[in-house]
Amino acid sequence: MAPRNTIFLHSGFRAGSTWFWHRFRAAAGTYAYYEPYHERLATLTADAAMIFGPQHWTSGHPALAAPYFSEYRPLLAPKGGLPLYQARFAAAAYYETGADEDQAAYIRSLVDHAQRAGTVPVFGFCRSLARVPWFRGLGYGVNIVTWRNPWDQWVSCRDQAVLKQNWYFLFRYLLFASFGNRHPLYASFFAGLDLPPPPAGLADGQLEGILGYFAAAAIRTHFRVFLRVYMLDTLISLHHADHAVDLDALGDDADYRRRITASLRDACSLDDLSFDDCALPRHDKRDDADYAACFDEASTLLEGVGAPLAGAHACAAPLLRRAMEDCRRRVG
Repeated sequence: MAPRNTIFLHSGFRAGSTWFWHRFRAAAGTYAYYEPYHERLATLTADAAMIFGPQHWTSGHPALAAPYFSEYRPLLAPKGGLPLYQARFAAAAYYETGADEDQAAYIRSLVDHAQRAGTVPVFGFCRSLARVPWFRGLGYGVNIVTWRNPWDQWVSCRDQAVLKQNWYFLFRYLLFASFGNRHPLYASFFAGLDLPPPPAGLADGQLEGILGYFAAAAIRTHFRVFLRVYMLDTLISLHHADHAVDLDALGDDADYRRRITASLRDACSLDDLSFDDCALPRHDKRDDADYAACFDEASTLLEGVGAPLAGAHACAAPLLRRAMEDCRRRVG
C-alpha cells in the first residue's frame, strides 16, 4: 500500500494548475509528474521530454526549473512513449469512475518509480476533475482540488484561441462534454447543446464529426459548453476532495493563504511548501448580452435538470452557485 503522502493535484485547463504544481515540484523531496494523462505521453521521446517547456508557446506559465515532462524520461520506451499509458486516459475515460485496473496500474507504476527514489510522488492533472471519486477509491493519496472563478478561466481559454490561434483548450472542453453527454448520470447536464457523438478514437476519420461541430460553433457555443463542463466538474471534484483550494482567494487573501499553506504542509508532510507568489491574472468586466444569457441559462439548468446532481453534491453546490453569481455580475 502506498503511503498517505502520495499527492494528487486536480485542476482544469487555464486555471493556475501549472503554477500550483510547480510549487510542489519546488518542495524538497518530491517527484512531480506533469499532466500524467496528457496525450503527448503516448509518443513522448527522451529528447522531447528534456526540451519542451513554457518558452515553446505563449503559455503564461511561470519559469520552471526543468521542462514539463523531464520526470518521465527514465520511464520512456527506447522509441518513445510511456509504458502502461493508454490514449483513452486523456478524454474517453474522463467521466468514468468505475473499476479500471489498467488505469490503476499506470498510476501505481509512477508512484512506485518515485518511491524507489525515496521521494514523494506528486501528480499534477488537468484531465482528472471528474475522476476525483475514482482517485479516492484507490485507497491512498491526498486529493487536492484547485479551482478558479469561471469567468477568468474562460477568458484565458478564449484568448488562447482568438488572440493566439491556439484552439486546443476549447476543443478539449468540447471533447469532455461529448463523453459526458453519453454518460447515464450526466447526460441531462448537457441538454440543449446538440453535441456530436464522442469520437471512437483519435484518428482523423474518427474525429471528423466532432471537428465539424467545433469548426462551425460560435464563441457563444463554446462558452456554453465550457460552463457545463465547469459546473459538472466543480460539483464532482469539490465534493470528493480531501482539500479544496480557491486560487483566487489564495492570491488575494493573506489569512486564507496562511491557513491553506499550513493545512497542506501538514497533509502532505512538506514543510517548505510555499504559495507566497500566487498571483493569477484577472480579466476585465465585459458588458456582453451573449455571455450574460449563457450564465443565466447555466444557472437555470443548475436549478432545473441539474438540481438532483447538485443536491447529491451538497458541499460543492453553494460554492458553485456563488461563483456563477459573482461572474454573472461581471458581464453586466
